[in-house]
Amino acid sequence: MAFSCEEVSMSYQDITQYNAACFTPGRPYGITSITIHWWGDPSDGPTFDGVIRTFTSGARGTSAHYVVEDGRVACLVAPGDRAWACGDGVGVGSGGNDTSISIECNPRQSDGDCRTVAELVRDLRAVYGDLPLYPHSRWFNTRCPGTYDLSRIDRIARGLPDTGHTSPATATAGTSKVRPGLATQVHYRLHRRGGDWLDEVTDYGPGDEGFAGLPCSAHDLLTVRVDEGNLRYRVHMLGGDWLDWVDRSDINDTVNGCAGVSGQVIDAVQLHYTTPAGRTLAQAWYRSQTAARQGWLPTVCDDGTSYGGDTFAGMFGEPLDRLQIAISDGNPF
Repeated sequence: MAFSCEEVSMSYQDITQYNAACFTPGRPYGITSITIHWWGDPSDGPTFDGVIRTFTSGARGTSAHYVVEDGRVACLVAPGDRAWACGDGVGVGSGGNDTSISIECNPRQSDGDCRTVAELVRDLRAVYGDLPLYPHSRWFNTRCPGTYDLSRIDRIARGLPDTGHTSPATATAGTSKVRPGLATQVHYRLHRRGGDWLDEVTDYGPGDEGFAGLPCSAHDLLTVRVDEGNLRYRVHMLGGDWLDWVDRSDINDTVNGCAGVSGQVIDAVQLHYTTPAGRTLAQAWYRSQTAARQGWLPTVCDDGTSYGGDTFAGMFGEPLDRLQIAISDGNPF
């Protein structure tokens, strides 16, 4: 049974003239939850209209059912279809994409933003039942939805007293954020040639937030940093040669804080990680895709000298469009 955007009763501004470019028709696995996302770091200046443009253009190969801010709700994918929002696959019975309704929320989290999200949740529950609320991070290794207070949204949606925002508990000293099997976190991002810096990625995962880069695009700058140890990196430019090694990360310093040349095209990447003294040996494991073919190229370990195999990620002559990195004592991919 298919459902349309218009089936939910709304008192907020109902915006239905936009359609996401990326989605999968139907709900063969049913609808069992609502997933809360946010647009990203507020300091990056994301906007309601900008998020809509991203989803309608298909530029990042992602979408959401709803985009919400104070007093405005845009439905871009009908709840009876599957949005490409959670990064956990489609057509596999996944908890996120296959069975959840995704709501992209204003990261500024004003009282009005929270109340409008809660109103939408209330209205969706009136149609689809008492659906639980889950954060995007339940389905995928991501910081999304940041500090959004899902308990507050749930309280308001149920007509209970609004006691205000409660920040998630801060991790206590000694609590590691590192995923099991990884030695430390690595953070990296690519700059789209002729465009802007894309979102920073931590470690790796499935879906669009699990890699740096933009599918079917060319990139001209790369920056990488690790929480512990030292990592150096360099890139090869299409039609050119390898550039010098870089061991810092600063997108405002394109000479010493990034690898690449603005306006040119990266076609290969090389990394090398140095483990802190006294720690179990770990290395940089990484892989890439190119804009000229489908599928990941072989996984690389550091510069290939300790593990064998390829000595860099990429393919000379083909723009590198996606990159995944992890710091581990064994191949995590």
